[in-house]
Amino acid sequence: MAKFIKFPITNGATLGSGTGTRSVLLDVSKIESVADAVAGAAFPGALSVVITLSEYVGLEAGHADGATVPAGTVGGRILTLLVGTNTVSDPADTTGTGAVAIADPAAITVAGNMPSQSVNRALTANPGGVSSQVQLAKDGAGLLANAQMYFAQATFSSSNTI
Repeated sequence: MAKFIKFPITNGATLGSGTGTRSVLLDVSKIESVADAVAGAAFPGALSVVITLSEYVGLEAGHADGATVPAGTVGGRILTLLVGTNTVSDPADTTGTGAVAIADPAAITVAGNMPSQSVNRALTANPGGVSSQVQLAKDGAGLLANAQMYFAQATFSSSNTI
């Protein structure tokens, strides 16, 4: 089993923006859970992968939800990866040429093609090296004609509801 898992982020944002194409590495021993999340208030894209890490951080008053979080609260670290089917997305218009939305994947009808399952396969792979890269499947029914999915954005956050 690899020591690290690599998430290739592919989009059209500039590198200087901090959100451009890059790889995000995680220590596999810090991964506590992996889950898929569909569109909703907390997840702007149609599909995201939410990875809860086993590390905890101290949260100060006013973190994320105004005064509802008292000072000294302990929270967990979360990595949210938005999934899309285009490699040129730039919703924040970091290039100055106009915003390009993340193309949402079609509804996935094969359970094994869910992004969380791709993460789980990479976690249990034996690459013979230090890192294992997550390769997402195709959307829809996973057929040749379906679109390839990519990680379009990665966001680390903290939550006191873990």
